[in-house]
Amino acid sequence: MEYDKKSLKIAAKITAATLSESGELDLENAKKTVCFLKTVYKEAASIREDENCEKAVLKAAGKITAAACEEMEDPEGETAAKFLRIVYDGIYPLVADEDFDEDVFKCAAKITAAACEEMEDPTEEKAAEAAEFLKAVYSGILEEEKPVCNGKYAVKETESGWSFRLLAGNNQVIGASEVYSGKAAMEKGIESVRKNAPIANLEDLTADPVVSAVNPKFEIYTDKAGEFRFRLKARNGEIILASEGYKTKASCENGIESVRKNAPAEIAE
Repeated sequence: MEYDKKSLKIAAKITAATLSESGELDLENAKKTVCFLKTVYKEAASIREDENCEKAVLKAAGKITAAACEEMEDPEGETAAKFLRIVYDGIYPLVADEDFDEDVFKCAAKITAAACEEMEDPTEEKAAEAAEFLKAVYSGILEEEKPVCNGKYAVKETESGWSFRLLAGNNQVIGASEVYSGKAAMEKGIESVRKNAPIANLEDLTADPVVSAVNPKFEIYTDKAGEFRFRLKARNGEIILASEGYKTKASCENGIESVRKNAPAEIAE
Protein backbone atom coordinates (compact mmCIF):
# COMPACT_ATOMS: atom_id res chain seq x y z
CA MET A 1 0.00 0.00 0.00
CA GLU A 2 1.41 3.36 -1.01
CA TYR A 3 2.18 5.70 1.88
CA ASP A 4 -0.51 8.35 2.38
CA LYS A 5 0.26 11.37 4.55
CA LYS A 6 -3.32 12.46 5.20
CA SER A 7 -4.37 8.99 6.33
CA LEU A 8 -1.34 8.87 8.64
CA LYS A 9 -2.37 12.18 10.24
CA ILE A 10 -5.83 10.82 11.03
CA ALA A 11 -4.39 7.56 12.35
CA ALA A 12 -1.85 9.45 14.47
CA LYS A 13 -4.57 11.61 16.01
CA ILE A 14 -6.62 8.55 16.96
CA THR A 15 -3.52 6.80 18.30
CA ALA A 16 -2.49 9.83 20.36
CA ALA A 17 -5.93 9.93 21.98
CA THR A 18 -5.57 6.36 23.21
CA LEU A 19 -2.26 7.21 24.86
CA SER A 20 -3.46 10.31 26.68
CA GLU A 21 -3.52 8.60 30.08
CA SER A 22 -0.86 5.92 29.65
CA GLY A 23 2.08 7.90 30.97
CA GLU A 24 4.42 5.09 29.99
CA LEU A 25 7.12 6.00 27.49
CA ASP A 26 9.04 2.75 27.20
CA LEU A 27 10.06 0.37 24.45
CA GLU A 28 7.20 -2.06 25.06
CA ASN A 29 4.61 0.71 24.89
CA ALA A 30 6.24 2.06 21.74
CA LYS A 31 5.85 -1.32 20.03
CA LYS A 32 2.15 -1.47 21.01
CA THR A 33 1.69 2.08 19.73
CA VAL A 34 3.21 1.23 16.36
CA CYS A 35 0.92 -1.80 16.05
CA PHE A 36 -2.12 0.33 16.90
CA LEU A 37 -1.09 3.07 14.45
CA LYS A 38 -0.55 0.63 11.58
CA THR A 39 -3.98 -0.95 12.05
CA VAL A 40 -5.82 2.37 12.11
CA TYR A 41 -3.71 3.75 9.26
CA LYS A 42 -4.58 0.81 7.01
CA GLU A 43 -8.29 1.41 7.57
CA ALA A 44 -8.01 5.18 6.97
CA ALA A 45 -5.95 4.60 3.82
CA SER A 46 -8.46 2.03 2.61
CA ILE A 47 -11.23 4.62 2.92
CA ARG A 48 -9.16 7.23 1.07
CA GLU A 49 -8.43 4.80 -1.77
CA ASP A 50 -12.13 4.73 -2.62
CA GLU A 51 -12.73 7.05 -5.58
CA ASN A 52 -15.87 8.32 -3.84
CA CYS A 53 -14.05 9.16 -0.61
CA GLU A 54 -15.21 12.43 0.96
CA LYS A 55 -12.39 14.21 2.76
CA ALA A 56 -14.68 16.14 5.10
CA VAL A 57 -16.43 12.94 6.17
CA LEU A 58 -13.16 11.11 6.85
CA LYS A 59 -11.84 14.01 8.90
CA ALA A 60 -15.05 14.14 10.92
CA ALA A 61 -14.96 10.37 11.50
CA GLY A 62 -11.34 10.67 12.60
CA LYS A 63 -12.15 13.44 15.06
CA ILE A 64 -15.07 11.50 16.55
CA THR A 65 -13.04 8.30 16.76
CA ALA A 66 -10.16 10.06 18.47
CA ALA A 67 -12.49 11.56 21.06
CA ALA A 68 -14.18 8.21 21.68
CA CYS A 69 -10.90 6.33 21.99
CA GLU A 70 -9.38 8.29 24.86
CA GLU A 71 -8.24 5.93 27.64
CA MET A 72 -9.38 2.94 25.55
CA GLU A 73 -7.83 -0.47 26.16
CA ASP A 74 -7.22 -1.63 22.60
CA PRO A 75 -3.52 -2.47 22.08
CA GLU A 76 -4.05 -3.86 18.57
CA GLY A 77 -6.08 -0.93 17.26
CA GLU A 78 -8.73 -3.17 15.70
CA THR A 79 -11.64 -1.68 17.66
CA ALA A 80 -10.56 1.86 16.78
CA ALA A 81 -10.27 0.95 13.10
CA LYS A 82 -13.76 -0.59 13.07
CA PHE A 83 -15.13 2.42 14.94
CA LEU A 84 -13.63 4.78 12.34
CA ARG A 85 -15.09 2.79 9.44
CA ILE A 86 -18.57 2.54 10.94
CA VAL A 87 -18.73 6.25 11.74
CA TYR A 88 -17.48 7.12 8.25
CA ASP A 89 -19.97 4.84 6.51
CA GLY A 90 -22.75 6.10 8.77
CA ILE A 91 -22.31 9.80 8.04
CA TYR A 92 -21.23 9.52 4.38
CA PRO A 93 -24.81 9.67 3.02
CA LEU A 94 -25.08 13.28 4.20
CA VAL A 95 -22.78 14.55 1.44
CA ALA A 96 -24.96 13.01 -1.25
CA ASP A 97 -27.63 15.59 -0.45
CA GLU A 98 -27.50 18.47 -2.94
CA ASP A 99 -28.02 20.90 -0.05
CA PHE A 100 -25.00 19.56 1.89
CA ASP A 101 -23.45 22.33 4.01
CA GLU A 102 -19.85 21.58 4.99
CA ASP A 103 -19.68 24.34 7.64
CA VAL A 104 -22.74 22.95 9.42
CA PHE A 105 -21.30 19.45 9.04
CA LYS A 106 -18.02 20.48 10.68
CA CYS A 107 -19.93 22.07 13.55
CA ALA A 108 -21.97 18.89 14.07
CA ALA A 109 -18.78 16.79 13.99
CA LYS A 110 -17.19 18.95 16.68
CA ILE A 111 -20.25 18.61 18.90
CA THR A 112 -20.35 14.85 18.34
CA ALA A 113 -16.67 14.50 19.15
CA ALA A 114 -17.17 16.39 22.41
CA ALA A 115 -20.10 14.11 23.28
CA CYS A 116 -17.92 11.04 22.69
CA GLU A 117 -15.00 12.10 24.88
CA GLU A 118 -13.98 9.61 27.55
CA MET A 119 -15.93 6.80 25.90
CA GLU A 120 -13.81 4.11 27.54
CA ASP A 121 -15.12 1.13 25.58
CA PRO A 122 -15.99 2.05 21.99
CA THR A 123 -18.00 -0.65 20.24
CA GLU A 124 -19.58 -1.06 16.83
CA GLU A 125 -22.94 -0.25 18.37
CA LYS A 126 -21.61 2.97 19.88
CA ALA A 127 -20.02 3.92 16.57
CA ALA A 128 -23.40 3.61 14.89
CA GLU A 129 -24.93 5.70 17.67
CA ALA A 130 -22.26 8.37 17.16
CA ALA A 131 -23.06 8.50 13.43
CA GLU A 132 -26.79 8.85 14.14
CA PHE A 133 -26.06 11.53 16.73
CA LEU A 134 -24.03 13.55 14.20
CA LYS A 135 -26.76 13.22 11.55
CA ALA A 136 -29.39 14.40 14.02
CA VAL A 137 -27.30 17.39 15.10
CA TYR A 138 -26.45 18.27 11.49
CA SER A 139 -30.08 18.04 10.38
CA GLY A 140 -31.22 20.13 13.33
CA ILE A 141 -28.71 22.90 12.69
CA LEU A 142 -29.36 22.86 8.96
CA GLU A 143 -33.09 23.20 9.53
CA GLU A 144 -32.49 26.26 11.69
CA GLU A 145 -30.20 27.74 9.05
CA LYS A 146 -32.64 27.38 6.17
CA PRO A 147 -34.00 30.79 5.15
CA VAL A 148 -37.75 31.32 4.97
CA CYS A 149 -38.88 31.22 1.36
CA ASN A 150 -41.85 33.46 0.50
CA GLY A 151 -41.10 33.75 -3.19
CA LYS A 152 -42.69 32.15 -6.22
CA TYR A 153 -42.08 31.37 -9.87
CA ALA A 154 -44.36 33.18 -12.31
CA VAL A 155 -44.54 31.41 -15.65
CA LYS A 156 -45.68 32.85 -18.94
CA GLU A 157 -46.60 31.40 -22.32
CA THR A 158 -46.24 33.48 -25.48
CA GLU A 159 -46.19 32.77 -29.20
CA SER A 160 -42.42 32.27 -29.04
CA GLY A 161 -42.47 29.83 -26.08
CA TRP A 162 -42.42 29.57 -22.29
CA SER A 163 -40.47 31.62 -19.71
CA PHE A 164 -40.43 32.20 -15.97
CA ARG A 165 -39.55 34.90 -13.48
CA LEU A 166 -38.50 34.37 -9.87
CA LEU A 167 -40.36 36.76 -7.56
CA ALA A 168 -39.50 37.68 -3.98
CA GLY A 169 -42.14 37.73 -1.23
CA ASN A 170 -43.02 41.33 -2.14
CA ASN A 171 -43.59 40.29 -5.79
CA GLN A 172 -40.44 42.06 -6.91
CA VAL A 173 -38.75 40.34 -9.87
CA ILE A 174 -35.29 39.14 -8.86
CA GLY A 175 -34.47 37.06 -11.93
CA ALA A 176 -35.82 35.97 -15.28
CA SER A 177 -35.20 33.03 -17.58
CA GLU A 178 -34.66 32.71 -21.29
CA VAL A 179 -37.58 31.69 -23.52
CA TYR A 180 -37.97 27.91 -23.75
CA SER A 181 -39.55 26.13 -26.69
CA GLY A 182 -41.87 24.08 -24.48
CA LYS A 183 -43.39 23.90 -21.01
CA ALA A 184 -41.42 20.80 -19.99
CA ALA A 185 -38.11 22.48 -20.85
CA MET A 186 -39.16 25.56 -18.87
CA GLU A 187 -39.99 23.42 -15.82
CA LYS A 188 -36.55 21.81 -16.05
CA GLY A 189 -35.09 25.33 -16.03
CA ILE A 190 -36.93 26.11 -12.79
CA GLU A 191 -35.69 22.87 -11.25
CA SER A 192 -32.16 23.78 -12.29
CA VAL A 193 -32.44 27.14 -10.48
CA ARG A 194 -33.75 25.36 -7.37
CA LYS A 195 -30.83 22.95 -7.47
CA ASN A 196 -27.97 25.28 -8.36
CA ALA A 197 -28.74 28.66 -6.75
CA PRO A 198 -28.24 27.59 -3.09
CA ILE A 199 -24.81 26.05 -3.78
CA ALA A 200 -23.58 28.36 -6.55
CA ASN A 201 -20.19 30.05 -6.21
CA LEU A 202 -19.72 33.77 -6.81
CA GLU A 203 -17.52 35.31 -9.50
CA ASP A 204 -17.26 39.10 -9.56
CA LEU A 205 -16.26 40.19 -13.05
CA THR A 206 -16.11 43.82 -11.88
CA ALA A 207 -13.36 43.10 -9.35
CA ASP A 208 -9.66 43.71 -9.94
CA PRO A 209 -8.27 41.12 -10.14
CA VAL A 210 -11.10 38.76 -11.07
CA VAL A 211 -11.03 35.52 -9.07
CA SER A 212 -12.43 32.73 -11.22
CA ALA A 213 -15.03 30.36 -9.80
CA VAL A 214 -16.31 27.03 -11.05
CA ASN A 215 -19.87 26.35 -12.12
CA PRO A 216 -22.51 26.49 -10.85
CA LYS A 217 -21.93 30.17 -10.13
CA PHE A 218 -23.36 33.65 -10.00
CA GLU A 219 -21.49 36.16 -12.15
CA ILE A 220 -21.64 39.87 -11.33
CA TYR A 221 -20.97 42.15 -14.28
CA THR A 222 -21.80 45.65 -15.55
CA ASP A 223 -23.99 46.38 -18.57
CA LYS A 224 -23.59 49.13 -21.21
CA ALA A 225 -25.39 51.60 -18.96
CA GLY A 226 -22.88 50.97 -16.15
CA GLU A 227 -25.41 49.17 -13.95
CA PHE A 228 -24.61 45.99 -12.03
CA ARG A 229 -26.27 42.73 -13.06
CA PHE A 230 -25.91 39.05 -12.21
CA ARG A 231 -26.51 35.83 -14.08
CA LEU A 232 -26.73 32.32 -12.69
CA LYS A 233 -24.94 29.57 -14.58
CA ALA A 234 -25.62 25.85 -14.15
CA ARG A 235 -22.87 23.22 -13.93
CA ASN A 236 -22.74 23.01 -17.73
CA GLY A 237 -22.26 26.78 -18.07
CA GLU A 238 -25.78 27.46 -19.32
CA ILE A 239 -27.33 30.72 -18.07
CA ILE A 240 -30.51 29.75 -16.25
CA LEU A 241 -31.43 33.07 -14.61
CA ALA A 242 -30.52 36.72 -15.18
CA SER A 243 -31.25 39.89 -13.25
CA GLU A 244 -32.26 43.42 -14.11
CA GLY A 245 -29.83 46.30 -13.60
CA TYR A 246 -28.86 47.61 -10.14
CA LYS A 247 -27.40 51.04 -9.38
CA THR A 248 -24.92 49.65 -6.81
CA LYS A 249 -22.96 46.42 -6.43
CA ALA A 250 -24.32 46.01 -2.90
CA SER A 251 -27.87 45.94 -4.26
CA CYS A 252 -26.81 43.40 -6.88
CA GLU A 253 -25.26 41.20 -4.17
CA ASN A 254 -28.50 41.47 -2.17
CA GLY A 255 -30.34 40.31 -5.27
CA ILE A 256 -28.14 37.21 -5.43
CA GLU A 257 -28.87 36.39 -1.79
CA SER A 258 -32.58 36.82 -2.51
CA VAL A 259 -32.30 34.28 -5.33
CA ARG A 260 -30.56 31.82 -2.98
CA LYS A 261 -33.30 32.33 -0.40
CA ASN A 262 -36.25 32.07 -2.79
CA ALA A 263 -34.93 29.41 -5.18
CA PRO A 264 -36.94 26.60 -3.47
CA ALA A 265 -40.19 28.47 -4.26
CA GLU A 266 -43.17 26.83 -5.93
CA ILE A 267 -44.73 27.80 -9.26
CA ALA A 268 -47.54 30.31 -8.75
CA GLU A 269 -51.02 29.04 -9.64
